Amino acid sequence: MYDKQFWGYFSKRSLICFIVIIALLFSCILRTAKIATSNYSEVQKNFSSLKIKIGNTRGTIFDCNKYPLTNNQKKIIACISPTPRAITAISQILSDEALETVLEQLKNGKPVTCQVPEKINCDGIVCTEIYTTSPTIPAIHTVGYTDTDNKGVIGIQKAYEEILYNDQDVTVRLACDGKGRVLSGVEPEILGETSPYNNAVVTTIDINIQNIADQEAKNLGLGSVVIADAKTSKIRAISSVPTFNTTEISELLNEETTPLFNRSLAAYNVGSVFKPCVAAAGIENGYSAFRYTCTGSLQIIDRIFKCHEHLGHGNMDLNYAIAKSCNTYFYNFGLKVGKNELLDLASNLNFGKAIKLGEGVFTAKGSLPKEEKLKNIAHLANFSIGQGDFTASPVSLLPLYCAIANDGQYYLPSIIESTIKNGKEEKYNIGSPTKVFEKETAQKLKTALELVISEGTGALAKPKNVNAAGKTATAQTGKFRNGVEINSSWFCGFLPIDNPQYVIIIFCEDTKKQTKSCAEIFSNIADLLYQENVSQIAN
Repeated sequence: MYDKQFWGYFSKRSLICFIVIIALLFSCILRTAKIATSNYSEVQKNFSSLKIKIGNTRGTIFDCNKYPLTNNQKKIIACISPTPRAITAISQILSDEALETVLEQLKNGKPVTCQVPEKINCDGIVCTEIYTTSPTIPAIHTVGYTDTDNKGVIGIQKAYEEILYNDQDVTVRLACDGKGRVLSGVEPEILGETSPYNNAVVTTIDINIQNIADQEAKNLGLGSVVIADAKTSKIRAISSVPTFNTTEISELLNEETTPLFNRSLAAYNVGSVFKPCVAAAGIENGYSAFRYTCTGSLQIIDRIFKCHEHLGHGNMDLNYAIAKSCNTYFYNFGLKVGKNELLDLASNLNFGKAIKLGEGVFTAKGSLPKEEKLKNIAHLANFSIGQGDFTASPVSLLPLYCAIANDGQYYLPSIIESTIKNGKEEKYNIGSPTKVFEKETAQKLKTALELVISEGTGALAKPKNVNAAGKTATAQTGKFRNGVEINSSWFCGFLPIDNPQYVIIIFCEDTKKQTKSCAEIFSNIADLLYQENVSQIAN
């Protein structure tokens, strides 16, 4: 029974190939006879060529070590001439369905192309490797993707279209007679750019660190993980969740979780991770010794402002007000420091401004409250704890925490390391550092942020492999689900404390969606970063 089925299958497959080969041989005999009885100069005069498109090569987007984030897959495209040898060879490696399609096309006597699992060495078959991008890639929201015409749609793919797009197709040129029939014995020629590396964009992303960010970001449900070099603000990982597959774009457009939305660059309510900025403004203006006794609430004008610790924190200094995230302390502290000083420092840290990460790649502007509005001390109190008319993106928090980690100065965050055009590499200019407060101020903030983890609200952020400092936040959004307000959460920090290398920003859009807290995720990332198999950021 098995033998009969096998030979029946084998005979059918062979019969189809045999019929096509006989038809092509007959065509060849007629053509050869015509050439033999014709004047040679007449045949030469009618000589022409046939071009067959086999693909299009787009420039590559690399990580900082030139690991390809795009063009990370290869496929082999075979151009098959209608010859008996080529048909015999191709019939041995194609599936039944693919072979049937190819044979049907070959009946027309013209070459055809198809993807093959391996290169074929045979007269009448030309194989070429074409680079493609997998439908799921690291940092896809920021790296971006292309459309069916191989043009960038979003992100770096769109911003650097001029460098990455190639309008010249890769083709095979075959010698033909005057009637367009392929001549045997003439070597085919590959035309067009097959290397995807002569034109490229090198990002600051480190694939090893990006993989860690992607792994841990899944616990957020809706949110973002951003990891940067503390000294240069170069972004080493930028993960937005949920992520997506480029083969499902149209189906995801109306998805409730908006997976196509880049949460790393979008602006959100910030909350208490802004308190170190308020503290820095106060220290710089001589208020570092300010103390306040928290009773759990206070009245400002006609409104009661509450602390998250309803029974009160008791007597607080600045260090423990940060460590315990005491709201009533910061309401009073912000009023003492004043609106102008708070707005000036916030503006110098680029809050309320779009940050350029590369040519054509920007964060959302976010928002700072208007000076006029802050004349109302209730609004000023709200701003002092990062609430009210104040929003910022996860990436926009980098300047504040990089400045604390880097002795009071920061570089603007960047995502581009260099560009390569026609093989020539040009470095991206990250500019000069901006000093926003004194080294002593940064040191005081480091001490306070270390207390957040050791004695304060950030106990879950404590790593096993390295010491760290940071700040927790729960931010009110003003949005409601079933009558209950949706809260966002944050953890922003850096490590190691004495010589910071990494700044990590973690944001969750909806605390009900996360399976781990932002503080826990920070701890996991910190420990993973300091495993031996992760490359360290170069100074």
